[in-house]
Amino acid sequence: MDIRTIRFFKLPEAPMPMYVHTTGYNVQKQMNRPEGFSAFQLLFARGGQGRFRLSRGEEFDFGPMQYLVLPPDLPHEYYTTSSEPWEVGYVSFLGDKVEELLAHFGMELCRPHDLRDMCGIWSMLDELWKIGDANLAGAEWEAVRLYYGLLTDLNRLVLSGAERSPKPAPPEDRDSGRAVAEQAASYLNEHYNENISISNVASTFGYTQQYLNQLFRRNYGVSMHQYVQRIRLHKAIKYMKESESMTIKEVAGLIGMEPSYFIRHFRQATGMTPDKYRKHRAE
Repeated sequence: MDIRTIRFFKLPEAPMPMYVHTTGYNVQKQMNRPEGFSAFQLLFARGGQGRFRLSRGEEFDFGPMQYLVLPPDLPHEYYTTSSEPWEVGYVSFLGDKVEELLAHFGMELCRPHDLRDMCGIWSMLDELWKIGDANLAGAEWEAVRLYYGLLTDLNRLVLSGAERSPKPAPPEDRDSGRAVAEQAASYLNEHYNENISISNVASTFGYTQQYLNQLFRRNYGVSMHQYVQRIRLHKAIKYMKESESMTIKEVAGLIGMEPSYFIRHFRQATGMTPDKYRKHRAE
């Protein structure tokens, strides 16, 4: 996953009902905000799983294909609860009419909402970040235009999701379950070098992430995430054997991983870093 570190937007010169303050996305680590945050936060989870704890005693999980709105100045903390990277995107915002607009778009505070699709939303987050990163004249106005579009799409996805829900797990049929797992495995083998969201893969096949993970553990002995990491490790070793001149950064890029995360995963899986692996082979 590419990291989009936080980008700030200028305050609009004229009062606005709603405007963007910051945006970005990253692999989320533990965060403790005893004073809360200074603006409203719209958070999206694309992969992994985490847990929120609010000052008023509420706790809830926040995971793939969900969004959440937090109000300003609400003390809270959150932390990852899964072995998979917890991919979280965010937009913070302020304005004169924020609460009215949130009500208009049906966005309830402090409660995770499910989404049927995250790809389009994530693309818009990326566009919003690029506007902030370029920081050209009028960026704050362009960000507002795009953000209203994001809220509109978000509302549409929530409404359509209320009408349709993922397929429930079918009756236990081992042959059928094996066929589904094999189809998903084939897809992962073809797309291992892309920014794969396990929840999106599950949605593509019309099942829940939990059900597909169950099938993978039954048929392959590992979760879907572990299966992808196994493919990436195998491919990385293949690339390093085929080309001694290829850098570790280049190998990581070919398998769709950040270099630092690749090195850490390689060491956990083999007991040595990629560089030490190469030296060991040479000896």
